[in-house]
Amino acid sequence: MKVVEIFKSVEGEGLRAGLCCTFIRLFGCNLACSFCDTVYGWQKEYEKDTTEMSIEEITTAVDEFGIKAVTITGGEPLIHKELPFLLKALVDMGCEVNVETNGSIIPPFNHVNVFYTMDFKTNASGMSAKMNKNAFLRLSGRDVIKFVVGSLADCNQAKEFLLDYWKEHVGEHPQVFFSPVFGCIEAKEIVAFLLQNPELYNCKAQLQLHKYIWDKNQRGV
Repeated sequence: MKVVEIFKSVEGEGLRAGLCCTFIRLFGCNLACSFCDTVYGWQKEYEKDTTEMSIEEITTAVDEFGIKAVTITGGEPLIHKELPFLLKALVDMGCEVNVETNGSIIPPFNHVNVFYTMDFKTNASGMSAKMNKNAFLRLSGRDVIKFVVGSLADCNQAKEFLLDYWKEHVGEHPQVFFSPVFGCIEAKEIVAFLLQNPELYNCKAQLQLHKYIWDKNQRGV
């Protein structure tokens, strides 16, 4: 597998925000979001900086960090055919794994110690047409839907999706988070939007902690 970096930091958002985690960033993505903050995780010019690693080499590196909370990110992790085998190996080590995915691919692996943070790409990304509703319908109560919004129009798009989605989804619904495109919309606007829409009172506003703790362009955090 092509690995960009393996490092330890705090989870910046979602269910484990603020928790110490080991991050595995895999290279490659099937989308090209306009506001992507990790272009080094998929643009061709950065491929030369990746390291080809076996599953055993990856799990050894994870084990050396000594943190059982693991987040696999990218790029887009689900484009890697070896991912289910990596997930199994991590679970067998006793890890709880968060897979950050972009909402275009159906998750291939279900386990009590694996959950998905699935990003619905709003119009601000330029990739909204690539969203796969069947991928979201596969999510369970232990998973997350994340909307990164750049405007109130994006917020309304997210609302429309959720109202339709909740009618179709069977079982316990995934948790829902709204977060701002950094520098495009203020968090207080998102909070005001949620407060003005009672249908969304079960949704959460969030910030990307790592962009407030470190420089927003810093890698390995």
